Formats: sequence, C-alpha cells, structure tokens
Amino acid sequence: METTSLVKLIEEDGAVCIPSGLKVTVYPSWIVEGEDRLSYTTLVRLIECCREHHWQTDVLPQVQGVQLDSICKSIAATFTKPVLVGRVISITYEVTAVREKGYSLRFSVYDAVEQTLCAEVDLVLVFYDPVAHQPISPPATVFNYLVSVRNQP
Repeated sequence: METTSLVKLIEEDGAVCIPSGLKVTVYPSWIVEGEDRLSYTTLVRLIECCREHHWQTDVLPQVQGVQLDSICKSIAATFTKPVLVGRVISITYEVTAVREKGYSLRFSVYDAVEQTLCAEVDLVLVFYDPVAHQPISPPATVFNYLVSVRNQP
C-alpha cells in the first residue's frame, strides 16, 4: 500500500488547499477495481491529508522552540452519500473541542457541485512528544489559538 500525503496529493494535481480544507478531484486510479466510488479507506486517507494541511497551516505556526506532534486517540465516521469517480469534493475541518492535552476536529466532506454532505469524520487528537513518546500539553500559543478558532466557520 502506498502512503498518501498532502505533498504527494498536491503534486498529483489531486488537491488544492483552501481555507480550512482541501478541494479534491476524485481520480479513477483511486477507485477499487470494478467500483465507481471511493472506498471508505481512501476517503479517510484524504481526510488525513486535510488534517496534515490543518497541522501545517494552523498548529505549526504557533509552535516555538519545542517538538510537537499529535496522535489519533479515536475516530468516528458517518458516510451519507457515495463519492463518485470524477467528482470534485471539498473536505473542510473545524476545531470542535480543546482539552489540556488534546483537541477534536470534525471533517465534513461535500460534493462541491451539488453541495451535498457525503461524510463527516470526527477525530480526537492527543498532543505528543515525538522524542519522549508520550502525551504532553501543547505550548500556550497552540492551546490559545485552538480555543480561539473552536467552532468558527
């Protein structure tokens, strides 16, 4: 299995970064043979690329002088409409909760043309020290930023 990353996705012309998300064209090569829609695993991989965009855009600029990462504690997903090959989708994110050592993100996947909801995915993330391999509290700048953007459109 090939790893999907935001950089690779953009290099393939598969995605464009937008405020609070990505706009993605669903390519035939992403579809399981014999089907006409994204698998849930491929959609989750695209959501991970959107989370990566969030991390680079929102979190890293707030980090100063420490190594900070995050790990996923839990994931919950609801798939309401298949994402068909050739469609353009928007994947947007919002901070829904902030805690001492973590926070929650909600990703919404819409058909960009029809403006219909295709999926919602909730991630609970824990801040992580990549050297000590343990959960940590983020710098105050990160915490305060996430609190300031929580549930904003």
